[in-house]
Formats: sequence, C-alpha cells, structure tokens
Amino acid sequence: MPRLILFELKKMLSRRVALAANVGVVVFLAAIMALNVVQTKTANARGEIVSGTEAIAQMRADAEEHAGTITAERAAADIAAYQETVFSRIDRDAVTQMTGSAVYDLMFQSFSDEEVYELYNPYWSWLLRPWRVAREEPAQTAARVTPEMAADWYGAAAELTQQTLDDGQGGMWEYGQAERAYWTELRAGAPEPITYGYSGGWDNIVNCAAFLVFPILAACVTLAPTFSFEYSSGADAVVLATRRGRSSLVAAKVVAALAYATAYFALCAAIVVGVSLAFYGAEGFGLSVQSMALSSPYPLTAGQAALACVGLMYAACLGFSCLTLALSSRTRSTLSVFLTDVVLVLLTGLVPSAGVGALERVLALFPINFANFSVLYTALESYPLGPFVLDLIGMVLLVYAALVLVSTPVAVVSFRRRQVA
Repeated sequence: MPRLILFELKKMLSRRVALAANVGVVVFLAAIMALNVVQTKTANARGEIVSGTEAIAQMRADAEEHAGTITAERAAADIAAYQETVFSRIDRDAVTQMTGSAVYDLMFQSFSDEEVYELYNPYWSWLLRPWRVAREEPAQTAARVTPEMAADWYGAAAELTQQTLDDGQGGMWEYGQAERAYWTELRAGAPEPITYGYSGGWDNIVNCAAFLVFPILAACVTLAPTFSFEYSSGADAVVLATRRGRSSLVAAKVVAALAYATAYFALCAAIVVGVSLAFYGAEGFGLSVQSMALSSPYPLTAGQAALACVGLMYAACLGFSCLTLALSSRTRSTLSVFLTDVVLVLLTGLVPSAGVGALERVLALFPINFANFSVLYTALESYPLGPFVLDLIGMVLLVYAALVLVSTPVAVVSFRRRQVA
C-alpha cells in the first residue's frame, strides 16, 4: 500500500501542467506576500508617506501608544480627554452641522500636523465606534457623545450587535428569534475588559487568507486527471483488470490525493502566515478580536481568529479536492472537471447577491467570499436550521465535511464499478 501511494503521488506530480501549477502558485504567493509588505503605506506624524517595514513600525507604534486594558473608567476618561482637546479649538455644535470633508479640513486649519496625526490615531475611531455614523469624522462622533454615554461604553459596544440585527444586513435578511438569541448570547460571552494593542501580524493573515484560493485551484489542477486520465488513455482496462485494481489502487489514489492536498496547502499557508508574522510581528495573539473590530461578537483572540480563517480555507481545500476526485471518476474529460472547480472556487466571488439574503448566505460558503474578516466575524451570517442556529464558521465546516464524506465514496465506487471493454 505505501508503495502504491508513493507511485500515485509521483504520477500526479510528474504531469507538466500539475508541476507548473504547483510551482507557479508557490512563486506567486511568495511574490504577492513580498508585495504585501513592500506596498504597505501609512503616514507619519510629519505627514510623510512611509512604506514597507517603516510603515509597519509606524503602525505598531501608533497602536502601542494607547495599548492597555480598556476599563469603563478609562474609556470615559479617554473620550473626555479627546473631547477637551478637539473642542478647545473648534466649535462642538458647529461640527455636527458640517460635512465630514469640511470637518477634516477644519482640523488641519485648527491644529498642527503632529496634533492632527494624534487626533486621527486609529484608537480614537475604535474607541468612538459604538456611536459612529457612516462617513462621519471622529470629531463629529465625539461631539454627540455625552459623559453619561461614555460611562456606559461597554453597554454601547454590546449594543452594536443589536443594531446589526435590527439592520438585517441592509434589509436583505430578517433575523428570527433563535438567531437573535444566538448572537446576543455569543456577544454576552465576549471577554471584558478588552485589551487594546497591536496585532498586525494576525490581522494581516486574515486579510491575505483569500490568496489561499490559489493553492485550492492548484490542487484541483493536480487532482483532476486522477481517474479521468485513466479513462481517456485507456489505462483503466489494464488497471481494473489487475488483482488490486478495484481495491488497494483506488484507496491509494484517494490517500495520495488527500496527503498531497494537505501537504501542499500547508506549504502555501506557511508562506502567508510566515511572512505575516515575520514582518508584521507575532505579538497580540492573545488580544481579543474586539480589539480588531469592536462590533465582532466572537469570544476569540486575534490569533485564534486568524488561525480559524486559515483552518476554514483548509477545510475548503479538502472539500474541493474530494469533489474533484468524484468528478474525475465520473467523466473522461479532465478539462470539464477543472472548469467546474474554477467556477465554484473562483468565479463565485463575482456573483452578486442582488440584495437576496438567502443567495448571499449561499455565496458566503465559498472560499473566495468567506475569507474576509468582516464577512466571517462581523457580518453576523447565520443559518437557522429549525430550532438550531449555525454561524458561518459552523456552516462552512459542516458543508465541506459533508462534501468530503459524500464525494470520497462516490469517487471510490464510481471507479470500482467502471465497466471496461
């Protein structure tokens, strides 16, 4: 059996198309992650645009400037300090009547570049998030916050979940009572107090997780001929006539395919994770996901959120690998198998939901769509199954586990029952 597995691995990886796809994707990922570092840009306190490792260092310094535990008392005190600084030079009532762009210009007219830089530190937008309105400047949000509102910062943060539920994803989904109870209970389990800090490496992993669709496609290219090539070349007549053709050989093909998919995905994931942590830093693993997005109801750390995203992409890789084997066992055309994979893996990202909540939830199950921080952790994607509710993470695991469990036997049985002349 081990020899058969090694033989099948050698056979699938020796094809020129498969070799080109596998090597090409690894090179592409290495290049795109290098560009991810080089093209990172931000502004420093002098208003200069810096890039690369200097930009990353600047973002780390900005986050660490306000790092620490955010108690209700600290939140209220920091908001009061921000208000005192801003409204010592601009009129508090006037900014509420102005447009966001006008307030932005006013800030530069009223403060030095260094002062504006500090007042636009991402910490302030994060701290004022419970009351922020779309396209609103931090100063405008701060103008509406009273001391009583600031004192109930954690209550206002928890209310973000209820606001999302009431909004119903822009009116395209009406959450049932079971869904509301699920999300409310999940939010109640979020850790308090929140610790603010830098978690750039873990944040970057989630932002770059969508690139892992390319290893999934490379795996599909490699596995598409597993059975169909035997049919098109006529080798099935010889293989299936041997003593192990309908037993050990089939098992070896499946084991080799899954071993290859696992090893190759691990290599590609290591590039994404390794570059992110090497250049952006591994600190912040234990910070709660709320330090990245205050509206997230998940009781996860930043590191757990990043690794969970990579894990879901691996589940999708296994699912599509097994689907590819099943399709390959049912047709002589390798091209048709691969085109099906391309449509499901890649082109589903181009299909609009058109404001239809049910369609949006179906599309969210494809890797190009769920490999997104907002979709995965803040959009409150839920799937009511009678009295039970699954979130997007649970549904993705369920769907791809089912795909593995259904497709694998289909591939095995189809090949074993193949009738040859």
